Amino acid sequence: MSEHLPKVCIIDALDSIDAIFEYCKDLEFEDYMNDRKTRDAIYRNIEVIGEAADRTPQYFQLNHPEIPWQKMLSTRNSIAHGYDKINDKIIWNIINNLLPDLKSKLEKLLDSL
Repeated sequence: MSEHLPKVCIIDALDSIDAIFEYCKDLEFEDYMNDRKTRDAIYRNIEVIGEAADRTPQYFQLNHPEIPWQKMLSTRNSIAHGYDKINDKIIWNIINNLLPDLKSKLEKLLDSL
């Protein structure tokens, strides 16, 4: 992958996180499971988050180890390449328990640039 400016990558990731939160607003897990369009949109945005991590220059990633760059990319790869094995309970956990912290860290990092 070609490298991009770190700021652009962070903005892309934050935009996708915001989209995921908007799609899940007022949803319970059962609602999420019954709405294929929402699940597909969330999968796509998780892929974008991973792509943003992948395109963030290595030197920048090394200088900001508080961001789980590799986990972001690994999650993207799991969805893109293991689409037939997606575990929606894990995705739901990511949305509700990991993305809020990631968003906070990315916003803080963006503010420092």
